[in-house]
Amino acid sequence: MKRELPMERFSKDGKLIIPLAERKKGTKETDEEKVRYVVTEAYCPNGCSIIDEEHKINGVPGLLIKFKRPGMEGEFVLSAIEGDFDKIMLSGELEEGVKDELYCPHCGVMFEKLVNCSCKPDADMVVIGLTPKLDFNNAVSFCNVTGCTNGTFIKSGDVIRHVRLWGTI
Repeated sequence: MKRELPMERFSKDGKLIIPLAERKKGTKETDEEKVRYVVTEAYCPNGCSIIDEEHKINGVPGLLIKFKRPGMEGEFVLSAIEGDFDKIMLSGELEEGVKDELYCPHCGVMFEKLVNCSCKPDADMVVIGLTPKLDFNNAVSFCNVTGCTNGTFIKSGDVIRHVRLWGTI
């Protein structure tokens, strides 16, 4: 009789692992990618915490982000679960396929850009630090174009490695 090992509750770096029951459109369907990580600490480049305890998505506090583009600005809360595209709009409107510049809602600093995203010529993979002092090796990245399949968290080290190996995201 083969005994199954229990699923790990925490990753090696201490993040809580939450398996999502439903897969979102645009994510891959391999068994090893059904496990997602939760970002429990997130910071702007100036060190402001952007974790929003007031707005929870799928039971987890989200990430509060300000956005701007010509003729529109607002705020939204992004799911802190890797692979989850859910958002809560607090003000303004995001538009499918449109790039927005992303800012800290507290101090107004623009989020750093890691690399260009392959979805559009002007798209960027922005970085959210997992520590108050921005460290690209301890950060997550996502595309600033609404609806891009790279619009969910990817570890910044994985983005850099992918770009080096294949030249694109």
